Amino acid sequence: MQLYSRRAILAGFSALALPLPVIAADQPLKIVFPFAPGGSGDSIARLFAEQLHTRLGKVAIVENLAGAGGRIGAQAVKNAAPGEEAVLFASASQFTLQPHLFKSLGYDAELDFAPLSQVMTVDLALAVSGKLSIRSVHELIDWMKANPEQAVYGSPGAGTAPHFICDEFGRITGLNLRHTPYKGTPAALPDVLAGRVPMYMAFLSELLEQHRSGGIRIIATAAAARSSFLPRTATLKESGIDIDAAGWFAFYTSAHSSRQFVERLGQEIIAIGSDPETRAKIHAMGCEPTGTTSDELKHLQRADFERWGPIVRSSGFPIED
Repeated sequence: MQLYSRRAILAGFSALALPLPVIAADQPLKIVFPFAPGGSGDSIARLFAEQLHTRLGKVAIVENLAGAGGRIGAQAVKNAAPGEEAVLFASASQFTLQPHLFKSLGYDAELDFAPLSQVMTVDLALAVSGKLSIRSVHELIDWMKANPEQAVYGSPGAGTAPHFICDEFGRITGLNLRHTPYKGTPAALPDVLAGRVPMYMAFLSELLEQHRSGGIRIIATAAAARSSFLPRTATLKESGIDIDAAGWFAFYTSAHSSRQFVERLGQEIIAIGSDPETRAKIHAMGCEPTGTTSDELKHLQRADFERWGPIVRSSGFPIED
């Protein structure tokens, strides 16, 4: 399990040891989760809301503002009224991938937000139907070359990280893969389980249960290092596919928020995320607790933004207005 950085730990201790700027107790803290209720991201947003309520002595609520791949929720936090205490619990794609896909996001990923802390990463996993005998990336490639009419992959949606990773997978291997996008993993699973879609990629946390029951088989993960949940499963890089990508979630607030609000909230989030009980709950949901300072999150965001640029451009995916 990845540990908090030294700077993040010290920042967490500072939150406990030093007098902190006051956050208004009579105004609720709104945590915007820009996706539908349910799933690990929503659960972890609510976990932090409970802890912030206790630590700040004020109401902290989670508001689900789903739509447009998370952009509606991000725009709501960016445009928060002066003095409104609003926080965005964002996925990496809103800050590192979507800026490459839309000429106008409705926000500037770097200028309109103050980064607070990344709190977890989520592995992306490549799976095949349990009905197939495929047990490795090399076997998948050989099977698809022998069955080109079945060279199909599914993803949770067009324009998502799994979509682009699989597209890159096809270019690297020379496979003429056809994409079947779904509206999320729950919608895709019946076809994957039945073998109608032989290859599927999504967050590991969404696939672990079916993998453990044998309905699907995870044959690789996409991050640089092996997943602690599947330590015997090779990464794509180990399988000869030069792809390194992982999802993550982080807290941001509007760049127009007061310095005192940003500092206090960042310190509290770091302190909550460094708590062993909180970290254990995050891990139990299929995610890796991490933790960064504001500056560390800013650098991670920039590095991932630059990594996705060439992948999106080489895909030929249409850029929307």
